[in-house]
Parts: sequence; structure tokens; C-alpha cells
Amino acid sequence: MSLLRVKVPASSANLGSGFDTVGLALSLYNFFDVLEILPSGSYSVDVVGEGGGDESLVRENGVIKSYETACREWGMEPPGLRLRTMNAIPMKRGLGSSSSAIVGGVAIANELREHPLPKEELLPLMVRMEGHPDNVVPCCLGGMVVSCWDGEDLKFVRMPALPPDILAVVAVPAVELSTEDARRALPQQVSMKDAVYNLSRSALLAASWATGNWENLPWAMDDRLHQPFRARLFPGGEAILDEVRGIPDCSGVAISGSGPSVLAFSRHEAHRVAELMCSIFSRFGVRSRFFVLSEDRDGVSVSKNVSCSDIFRPLRKGSAFPMAFGVDSSGQCVVGEVICDSDVAKIAVLGVPDVPGVAARLFSNLAAVGVGAEMIVQSVMRGQMNDIAFIVKQSLLGEAIGICRVFSSEVGAQGVTFDTEVAKVALKGDLHVFLRPEISALGVVAHFV
Repeated sequence: MSLLRVKVPASSANLGSGFDTVGLALSLYNFFDVLEILPSGSYSVDVVGEGGGDESLVRENGVIKSYETACREWGMEPPGLRLRTMNAIPMKRGLGSSSSAIVGGVAIANELREHPLPKEELLPLMVRMEGHPDNVVPCCLGGMVVSCWDGEDLKFVRMPALPPDILAVVAVPAVELSTEDARRALPQQVSMKDAVYNLSRSALLAASWATGNWENLPWAMDDRLHQPFRARLFPGGEAILDEVRGIPDCSGVAISGSGPSVLAFSRHEAHRVAELMCSIFSRFGVRSRFFVLSEDRDGVSVSKNVSCSDIFRPLRKGSAFPMAFGVDSSGQCVVGEVICDSDVAKIAVLGVPDVPGVAARLFSNLAAVGVGAEMIVQSVMRGQMNDIAFIVKQSLLGEAIGICRVFSSEVGAQGVTFDTEVAKVALKGDLHVFLRPEISALGVVAHFV
């Protein structure tokens, strides 16, 4: 049972020309679970996923730092916490991992206030902690946001949603680049010509997004203030911007934040764009993985008293949806219970070479350390590459991710992702229920998950 679960999206800043001003929230999430309130000054932190095993993230945890800062800003003595962080956002890759910690910590502190503040009123504090608004504002509010901050006052406009058929393809190379190093690479002065170039592109970006003129994005995302300098800091950076920009399936490309991840928009061929991006990194001797993401419109969200499992009893005859709950036409209950277990996580190993026995090798490695895998799905996605997905108990997630990453490196797979927003649903009752067309498993899932 989690007392609080805070869900925070990834974010991609700049989108090329909107340097330190524009940011987009993406459907990749970190989760921060408050498992117990402890005496003031006492903390227990468990890091799972990205950064798992890094002791510095336990000793100097960004969520705890921002939580304590917010509490003291509001005149509160911060209680201690037993905190579990489940990180899916890659760290030091330009996807707002540090901003997610700031937003998550402030959100936790806000829930301990007698009267929690609306999200918009939390933003000035978050921006002061981060030092710039382009990540924390979309991370908090969701969507694409244009923000301006002068060190004291914050102004922002939340833009209309992306069409659902435009997806964000993010290629993440296996190299780190700190925001500080990326900022040091920037020139102290730029020419008037380059300043005008960027002003025109950033204005076009905002206007096109506001009016739905998406065909302008490839032009509008072009930049001369920061990307030419940052692209030199990681192998393949200049090539990937140049080559991806030129393919018909790309609707704009930019370094994500300060890099080294690269984001491209695509309408119809997202996986083809992703493969090209990763192949360019490979050409420069860099391993990479990719995410195909949608826009997150919700921003940070908080759930209270999150239960790991629930048992639902079916409704009897006369309910509005009798068949979806396993009641036949005579009123007889053919499904006795629906058991929903959300104390699980889905892991996917992406781009596994399609060779005999490769999946068996993975599950043998997991079993050797006592990690049981369930609901295994192996899908052929791209030529001779497979994605292998399965679920494990959340308590074993960190160990399972470690095994999968070693396996991924050994076989030349593209990477490992995980998702904690899943549940295992089991139906208890007469087995013949699954053979009856009028009993809809989808209906059960829709009502109980």
C-alpha cells in the first residue's frame, strides 16, 4: 500500500528553436511512492529502474531535496519519508529527469499541506529550484507550454494538443551529457543574423502549434543558437539532425533538451524514423534505444492510498452490465471473482535478435536469481528483431531490470523499458466462461482495471 503515488511525465525542452522557453510533456513516467511517514530527518529511499543501484541517488536524492525545500518554504517541518522511486525516464539524457524529481518532491510536500495548492501555484517555486521553466512547467501541467521567467515573475501559455497521429520518436544514446557541460559549450555572443533566424523560427513554432499548421514544424524547429554547438558534444549528433530532417516521414527533429537524446515527430512511420535514428548512432559506434511516445496532457498527478490488489464480486441479475460482470441470462453467476493485482510491472526488452533459444536464455537467467516471469509476449516488430515483454512482481522489478540489461547488452538488443501502470486480472469461476461469446473479457477488464 502506498500512502501517496506521484506520477510525473518526461519532458523535452526547446524543440529546437524555442531555447529555454518551449517544452513538451511526454508519455514516459517516473513514479514516486510514499510508503510510510517517518520522524523528521529520517529517510529511506529505494531506487528502481533508471539509476537503480546508484548509491548517490539514495544519499543525495533530488525528490527528497525538493520536498524539504518546499516544506520549509511553506513554514512546515518536513516529516521523514520511506520513499520508493520507480524511474523510467533516462537520466542525463535531456528528457527532464531532474525536473521530474523537483516536480515530484514539491507535489509530495503539497499533499502534506492542510490545504494543498493548485498546480499552477506550485510553478514559481519549481522554476526557482530548476533555474529555468522549459522542463518543469510542462512536466507539472502537461502538454506543450511556452514559458518566460525573469528570475521573479513567470508567464506561460499552454498550447493546444498534438493530433493523436503525430508521435514523438526519441532516440536515446548510451552516453551521458550533463546540462552544465551542454551550457558551457554555448557561445557567449551570437550574430544578429542568427538571432533573427531563431526569432523567426520560434515565432513560427508557437504560431503553427497554436493554429494546427503542423507541416511547418520541420522549418520551425530549426535552430542556430544552441543545437550546432551541442550536436558536437556526442557522437552522431550532427549527422542525426542533418539526415533525419531530410526524410519524408519526419515532421521535425531536434536535440531533446541539452541532449544527447534526439526527438523527431512522425505522423505515419514512427518506427521507421526510430530505426534510422538508432542506425545513425550505431554508425558512430554508439549503442542506443528508442521510445515512441505521445504527448502527455495531464502533467503531474497524485493518487492516495494506492492498493496493490483488489477482489471484485460480480453483480447479480438486473445490473446495468450483467454479462460484463459474468452473469448469464438466468442470473447465474459464472464468474465468481475478478482479482486485480496491480503489484506488478511490465518489462520489455526491445529489438532482440530473432535467433533460436534467445528468449529461453533470458528467462533462464531470470529464474536463476529467483525472478518469476508471467504473461510472456514475444512479438516480431522489425525484420529480424523481436520485442520480448513479461510481467514481474514490483518487489522484483529492480533485480529483473538488471538481469534484462545485462542480457540486452550480451545479445545486442536495443534496450529495456518498463511500465508500472499495469495490472494482472484473473477470473475465478466456471472455466467454460471463456468459450462463451456473450461473456466479454474486454468488458471485465474495462470495468475492473
